[in-house]
Amino acid sequence: MPDTSSGTVLHSALNLFAKAVSDVFSQTLSSPWNVEVKPEASSEAADVPCLCYGFTFSGNLQGNVFLQLSHADVLTFTQKLLSEATPPTELTKQHQEALAELMRQVAGVAAIAFQGKSGEVKIEMSPVEAPASQATTFLLLASDPTSAACTIKLHLSDELAASLSRAASPEIPASGEEAKNQTSDKNLDLLLGVELNLTLRFGQRVLTLREILDLASGSVIELDRQVQEPADLLLGDKLIARGEVVIVDGNYGIRITEVVDARQRMNAV
Repeated sequence: MPDTSSGTVLHSALNLFAKAVSDVFSQTLSSPWNVEVKPEASSEAADVPCLCYGFTFSGNLQGNVFLQLSHADVLTFTQKLLSEATPPTELTKQHQEALAELMRQVAGVAAIAFQGKSGEVKIEMSPVEAPASQATTFLLLASDPTSAACTIKLHLSDELAASLSRAASPEIPASGEEAKNQTSDKNLDLLLGVELNLTLRFGQRVLTLREILDLASGSVIELDRQVQEPADLLLGDKLIARGEVVIVDGNYGIRITEVVDARQRMNAV
C-alpha cells in the first residue's frame, strides 16, 4: 500500500476528497457530516450489492477515484436526501439518480480543491462497475449526529497515486531564472488579496435601440443559449470558467465544470 502517513501527498489528497464528500453531504442533507479516512482492514463479502461511482481526473492529474457504497448505505443517504418519512426497503431508480447527483456535486467541489493544490484539474463523475484489484482501497467513515456511521469504500488507482506524486515533486528552476521567478512570486502575493467582481452570464442577445425602448414589464428576451448549455463566469469581460447554474440557500450559484488555463485567468485580472 502506498505511504499515506500524515504529511505525505497521498494523505493530503485523501483528506481533500473526504472533505469534498463531507462538505456536499453537510450542505445537501442539512446536517453536519463528518468523514474520516481509514485504511481498509478487511474486505466485505463479494455478494453484497453495491453501487460504484467513478471520478476521472484529467489535466495536471491523471487517474481515477472510485466510491463504492452498499445498497443499505445508499438507502440511508437517499432517505435523508429525498426526505422520505419511512426507511425505504427497495432501491429505486429515483434513489440512484438522487445519489448520482450528490456524487456530481462531490466531483465539482473536489475539482476546485485539487486545483488549489495542483493547478488545472478536471474531474468527471459517472456510475461504473466496481474497479479491478489494481486500485488501493481505503474506507471513508461518514456519519452525522442522527445516524450510525456509513462506510464508503474509496478505491485509488495506481495511475492517480503516481500522478499525485509527480505533481508534488518540485521542479528546479534554471539558475539564471531563479531570482526572476522569486520576484514574480512576491509580486503575485501582493495581488492575491485583491477583491474582484465576477459576473455570471446566462447568454446574450443583440437588440436594436427601438427594441430596447419598447421593453416593458413582462417583456421576454430570448437569449442565444439553450437551457442545457453551461453558463459563463466572467472576470470583467474575460471568460474564466463555465458551469451549471445551481440554487444555494435561495441564491443563484454556479457549479464549475470547466476552467480556462491559469495563464488566461491571470491575463483577465
